[in-house]
Amino acid sequence: MALFYTEEVIQEVVAANDIVDIVSGYVKLKRVGRGFVGICPFHNEKTPSFSVSQDKQLYHCFGCGAGGTVIQFIMSIEGLDFIEAVKFLAERAGIHLPEGNSDGDEARRFEKKQLALNINKEAAHFFHKCLMSDEGRYAREYLENRGIKPKTIISFGLGFSPNSWDALFKHLINCGYTVQDILDVGLIVENKNKNTYYDRFRNRIMFPIIDVRGNVVGFGGRVMGDSKPKYLNSPETIVFNKSRNLYGLNFAKNSKKNQLIVVEGYMDVISLHQNGIINTVASLGTALTPEQAKMIARFCSEVVIAYDSDEAGQAATIKGIEVLSEAGCKVKVLVLDEGKDPDEFIRSRGVERFEKAVKNSKSHIEYKIDLLKTKYDINDIEQKIAFVNAIAKIFAAVDNAVERDAYVKRISEKTGISSQAIFTEIEKIASKNSYKNKKNLKLKPVRPAESIPQKEYLIKTQKPESNVKLLNAEKMLLNLLCYDKSVFNAVKGMIGPKDFTYKVHAKMAEVIYDLREKGINFDAARLISMFEDEEVKQVTSILHMETFFDDNNDAAMELIDTIKKEKTMKGILSSLKEGNVEKLQALLIEYKGLQND
Repeated sequence: MALFYTEEVIQEVVAANDIVDIVSGYVKLKRVGRGFVGICPFHNEKTPSFSVSQDKQLYHCFGCGAGGTVIQFIMSIEGLDFIEAVKFLAERAGIHLPEGNSDGDEARRFEKKQLALNINKEAAHFFHKCLMSDEGRYAREYLENRGIKPKTIISFGLGFSPNSWDALFKHLINCGYTVQDILDVGLIVENKNKNTYYDRFRNRIMFPIIDVRGNVVGFGGRVMGDSKPKYLNSPETIVFNKSRNLYGLNFAKNSKKNQLIVVEGYMDVISLHQNGIINTVASLGTALTPEQAKMIARFCSEVVIAYDSDEAGQAATIKGIEVLSEAGCKVKVLVLDEGKDPDEFIRSRGVERFEKAVKNSKSHIEYKIDLLKTKYDINDIEQKIAFVNAIAKIFAAVDNAVERDAYVKRISEKTGISSQAIFTEIEKIASKNSYKNKKNLKLKPVRPAESIPQKEYLIKTQKPESNVKLLNAEKMLLNLLCYDKSVFNAVKGMIGPKDFTYKVHAKMAEVIYDLREKGINFDAARLISMFEDEEVKQVTSILHMETFFDDNNDAAMELIDTIKKEKTMKGILSSLKEGNVEKLQALLIEYKGLQND
């Protein structure tokens, strides 16, 4: 069933989902004036530039430009396409969606994703049946030896891919799927030399990767023999992106704990879940990505990293600390005795000892300090200095002054170097970092839209040839045309869509004029629904503006006058550059007339 909804259905869904309620589920918002502000979930920042207007039902970030309605927010934060976001919000509001038609790119993309999910689901059933059959007895024995119980096998939907070149391929073809469909989800590989196809996963224990909505989006497979690689994941597909998924999150999100434990492998997650520690996820064999960190931050504020203690695990831990801290999480690190991984530790020491170890996890600062201790001999004066300098770089990133002071005193006592000397080095590093950050700063408003007077409105990014005065005048006029019908009635004969200089402005004016002429009531959300991708950001920035004029009609007249003068002046400058005397004279006469009006 393809779902491509009418404008009325979409507006009903938007109206039933207040944007402040929705955004508050992902971002901590603070009321400022008539709106709300918070830390943007779509880029790293410390000073809030993310603004939400309850009156207009819009959000806009002055830092990265993200913006739109509640639909665009859910699309971005959940990684959904338009139709999926509408479904998500409709289910939340208890709205029954009617069938739509299958026209349009959105509907076709939705159908393709649904097809991929159906194929993955069928493959998961096939793998599970194979595990439970005689063919899968060695895989079952392996799981049994690892302490995995039958109930856990069922809960996680574990399976086995037969030691055959095309067992799954034949099964899916018999189910009615085409070769291209199966190729698109990455379950088979083409041998171009022989013009044949073979299963990607063979002779492996299969771990279905399930998203937070319960869909099988991909697979991980552990080989049963000596083949390489030991672990193999599905490739990137229309429904699977390793950087946006976490193994076990579909269970962990229901743990009701404000803490998540991040481990390396599938078996660690399964073992911990089996022992009642369900607030555990794995990063699918890769270092944590910013997208994964943001997903984690949605469900908890504290994260315990429990990676292996080898060199690769240490590097992944340091990277994980960085991305999780940037996502706003409090980060701790679990270091287990004898370098055991969580699964081994629980099997040898028991779940109570593991829970105690988690409780006593090190702060990420302590972890970094302990790592540095293994690299330097502080009995050697030169290495001691190098050690303290390296420590100072870590302390320079600590925002809490009390926490920093406590660590500095500890290092001072350990090394015999005065606290003052360490603080001096920290200040040098902090000053250098501050200078670098200032050099990288981009022009942007530092206050929410509600508190920015129009005369102070600045454009974050501009092409060198752009006329800021003209650009801002067009933006403010479009804002008035959208929100004040009387302005449209007063000026529609004086300026039209073709009179707007910038492409998106002209398109926006065309939509507003069309709706106004037809007498169709509309709001910001309806207007935004008619634009796509990057256009949405620009349209939202215009609609999110707050105008403070004594008389909107008078203000509109002045803005039109500014637009005409600036456009004429732009033409004059262009004529001068081209050397077109005839055109220049005509434009000078036109400009003089505008000056006299």
